Amino acid sequence: MKKLLIITLSLFLLTSCSTGEQPIAQTLGSVPSCDQIDISKASDKKLEMPCLDGSSIINFHSIKGPIIINVWGSWCEGCREEMPYLVDLYATEAFTSGKIKLLGIDVEESTLDAGPNFIKSHSMTWPHLLDIDSKSKFVFGMGVPVTWFIDSNGDVTYKHIGAYRTKKELFDHVEKYFKVKL
Repeated sequence: MKKLLIITLSLFLLTSCSTGEQPIAQTLGSVPSCDQIDISKASDKKLEMPCLDGSSIINFHSIKGPIIINVWGSWCEGCREEMPYLVDLYATEAFTSGKIKLLGIDVEESTLDAGPNFIKSHSMTWPHLLDIDSKSKFVFGMGVPVTWFIDSNGDVTYKHIGAYRTKKELFDHVEKYFKVKL
């Protein structure tokens, strides 16, 4: 009887132990709205893309900064490598205060769920557009990732082609081109 009690108690304790991991639903993020993007720049050019949350359509040429635009794809190794740096950047006071915005453009996905799933699993809490038919390559060029810095007049002040290899490199560029201290 004592042996049975020990086995039962042991099984109870083993099955009630936690691994420390949270369920997926609690760790995943959500796909943010694009309502914080300033699209007040007058432009005759059109490059319209839907916000990934489905709330609106944005004309890229109407975007006014200061803003960083990062073109990425969930299938892109360099994009996956630099994403933690962008997540950390977006958590800084310059971005949480709204002084500088961040906008992602998701390109060349094999399914419509690939981008939103990537956003959620990587805690990317800034807005994203979806380039369904690869129109943005005529503006940003071929290949990803590409990161553009746009000033308050809507002018491009810097273009970074390829992945950021370090957090310092990204933060240094933000400080240099937006004249902020991170």
